[in-house]
Amino acid sequence: MDVIHSGPPRWPLRGLNDEEHPMSTVIYEVRNHIAYITLNRPEALNALNHELSAALEETWYSYDADPEAWVAILTANGRAFCSGADLRQRNAEISGPSSSRPTHSLGHGVDIYKPIIVGVHGYCLAAGIDLVLPCDIRVAGESAQFGMTMTRVGVMASTGASQLPRSIHWSHAMEMLLTGERVNAQEAYRIGLVNKVVPDADILATCEEYAAKIMRNSPTAVRLTKEAAIRGRDASTMAESLKIGFGIQRVMRATPDAKEGPRAFVEKRDPQWQPADVGGVH
Repeated sequence: MDVIHSGPPRWPLRGLNDEEHPMSTVIYEVRNHIAYITLNRPEALNALNHELSAALEETWYSYDADPEAWVAILTANGRAFCSGADLRQRNAEISGPSSSRPTHSLGHGVDIYKPIIVGVHGYCLAAGIDLVLPCDIRVAGESAQFGMTMTRVGVMASTGASQLPRSIHWSHAMEMLLTGERVNAQEAYRIGLVNKVVPDADILATCEEYAAKIMRNSPTAVRLTKEAAIRGRDASTMAESLKIGFGIQRVMRATPDAKEGPRAFVEKRDPQWQPADVGGVH
């Protein structure tokens, strides 16, 4: 599985050996509590093949388990963020059993309750948008182009069809899904697909600014707030949603940060947060 740490690993990744994978498809590095996750298949415009998908899946599990990583920033090397699924691989196996293999990654049966920021440049098409939709804060470079282009090559947009209308207004989502046309960064901002548009050179710095704002807060409170938002959104009734929120609030009250925050406020000092182990991937 093609994942590599830039710098010494903080803990062992399951079944991974950096020396065996010098040409990694995903680069993972933690600095100052930020996990930098980089798609690294630039020669294929970061098209998602099985190897890249598996490496990215492993990376999300690893980020979720890493106590030193409080916020993740997802970006990509090369001229594009992600040009979609690797159609050459799909074409080669179209009649084989692996063409219907399930995916268990971010947005595909895996909920990561730590915050995730994504920075997009160049093409972000089809499966590339599938990577973006589960991210909490989305920064687009001026070069970014977004498109749900699957139907143009005879592929049903399964993830996009279910998730895009949950992220932006129905009519905007359906226009993208049914026409397969691309939208530029400014249009993506107008329809609410991204939070901000910046020059490409400022993508990473802008993502880091968002990360810094998040990390001023209790990492435990941030994680539990995101969990409450996701689980509350998916609840079938308002009563169930409120019950989930109150239950998570009780968990927060039992953590060190719940005591440290008010104490630091009264003492007029910066809080010293102590992230609590409140669970992993659900």
